[in-house]
Amino acid sequence: MRGKTRVLAACLLLVSAPGRADSIDVRVRGLEGAMRTNVKDTVEAYETGGDIRLSARRLQDISDNVARKAGEALRPFGYYHASARTELSESKAGDWLLEVHVETGPPVIIETVTVEVTGDGVDLEELETWRDDWPLEAGDRLDQRTWEEQKRIALEHAESSGYLGARFVEHRIEADLVRNSATLKLVLDTGPRAVLGSVQFEQDALQPGILDSLARFEPGQPYDAWLLERFRLDLWRTGYFDEIEIDEERQLDREPPVVNLTVRARARTPNTYQGTLGYGTDTGIRAQLFWNRHLLSRRGDTLNMGLGWQEKNNEYSFRTSYKLPRTSREREYWTADLFIRRENQDLEVRPDEDDADFVTLANGDATDYSVKAGRLIVRDLDDGYQQLFENWYAQFVLEDNTFSRSDVAISLDGVPLTAEDVETFDAVDSSLALGVNWDLPVIRGSGFATTGHHERAWVFTANEAWGSGKNFTQAYFSTNWHRMLGERFKLLLRGEVGYSDARVQNVSLEVDGETLDLSVTDLPNIYRFKAGGSRSVRGYAFESLSNNGLGSNNIVTASAEIEMRFRDDWSAAAFIDVGNAFNSWSDFELKRGAGVGLRWYSILGAIRLDVAQARDFSGNPWRIHFTLGTPLL
Repeated sequence: MRGKTRVLAACLLLVSAPGRADSIDVRVRGLEGAMRTNVKDTVEAYETGGDIRLSARRLQDISDNVARKAGEALRPFGYYHASARTELSESKAGDWLLEVHVETGPPVIIETVTVEVTGDGVDLEELETWRDDWPLEAGDRLDQRTWEEQKRIALEHAESSGYLGARFVEHRIEADLVRNSATLKLVLDTGPRAVLGSVQFEQDALQPGILDSLARFEPGQPYDAWLLERFRLDLWRTGYFDEIEIDEERQLDREPPVVNLTVRARARTPNTYQGTLGYGTDTGIRAQLFWNRHLLSRRGDTLNMGLGWQEKNNEYSFRTSYKLPRTSREREYWTADLFIRRENQDLEVRPDEDDADFVTLANGDATDYSVKAGRLIVRDLDDGYQQLFENWYAQFVLEDNTFSRSDVAISLDGVPLTAEDVETFDAVDSSLALGVNWDLPVIRGSGFATTGHHERAWVFTANEAWGSGKNFTQAYFSTNWHRMLGERFKLLLRGEVGYSDARVQNVSLEVDGETLDLSVTDLPNIYRFKAGGSRSVRGYAFESLSNNGLGSNNIVTASAEIEMRFRDDWSAAAFIDVGNAFNSWSDFELKRGAGVGLRWYSILGAIRLDVAQARDFSGNPWRIHFTLGTPLL
């Protein structure tokens, strides 16, 4: 009665002040978290914005309705005996504050729970996990929001795995509001699993048959929502289309149920241009310009070109690549690449492998020309969940190195070289290699939650028998692994090993009265291994670790990193790196680096700042490394 009396008194004041509008602000008291939010969302419809006049009866109705709705808003949380009282006060003329004081009362407690799965999908791993992790147990407070959310999750698991007719044959909550107890029973029948049927393309950009082998699945294969999403992404990655629509024709009355697909795609603009400007501690300032011709003809061939410049060594580069689908063979392409790089560099050597300082012998221009042609094969693994890219190729490399003359005396294998012999260091060298490389990226998620692994490998050989200017063979393998450890921690592991069978020459230099003994591989510069830098052994300069800094036949590196997220898009890291590039397996030393880092997962990718110490250089110098992009790519 006291509350109603206050409302009537307030109304008398309102009636005595004509000509003004009223507003009501509703405040919820006595609750926190999700329950307070739900009550607030329920009663805020009764708030007014000061554009109408409220009579005494209307104010009383609002007060009664708010109290009733506030109590009802707690039923999804298991509180069926909740009550609420309201207090209305005028803060200033026409502005009313309606306070809602809520008492939850006793909750409804679960006595028994039955959760079952029947049908062909009874052994589906996702549904087994869902059932085992069922959150509403006997003795818990009844929470209908969790009940409905779990039903939704189960249906999503079933449908994404092809059980498109899945339904709950029983879903009951029997509540005894006298005893404040409840019995739950939920039975999901998955029904039969659907299979994928035909795929039809409606597009006019390509000849018929060009896209037929793009799907990672075959007709009759079990329906899988993830594979369909990959199919959409693979269509987009071809670069042919900018609008892609995939319609599913679900024939659920067939045995087994069949889903036929119709792909409608619209050709994109033939040309796109892109420019980038960036900075990295390994490269300095860098700029790039790209032109992509997404479709040269209805045969599906594409052409890409790129120009680049970076501050380090004043390096210029040009790259172009061509790809043509092979309609006679599934998931195969003819490929051709041209790469030209020219840089001005110092011919530097490190007198002592444990010293970070270099001695500059000369300066000059180094130009590499590479022409590569081959056949790319895309192989589906693990029922299409993984893809292996296999490229068989022939590569011709031409190197033109011209360095300024110096007064340094040079001996090769103990024999002094004449001025004419020194000229051979500036000679134009060529090689023709035949090989194969493999690329296996398996990457899931985004931002801090990016997980998966990425493997690369290659084997190639060059021989004078087929016109190569040099003889050598090289094999290489690398792997990156990212694994989540709970919600906040992630483990990153990386390793690589490379081996080259190439001639090594022992070169002696007389510099300032001292003799420097160098080990120089006969490998072309483009194939030489070098370690150090932001994605290698941190704490050491980019590509500074090798035999005297000249590049080597072999490489071994490894890294272990732990990352901890402290905000949504921010994390801190600690790491240890080891590795080196070297010519002799019988005489090499792995350099160690260690440090800490900061990560920001922006819309442009992971921005990584590392501070690392070179543990095996005299003085243990520190170095800052800055990179953009996930190291899995």
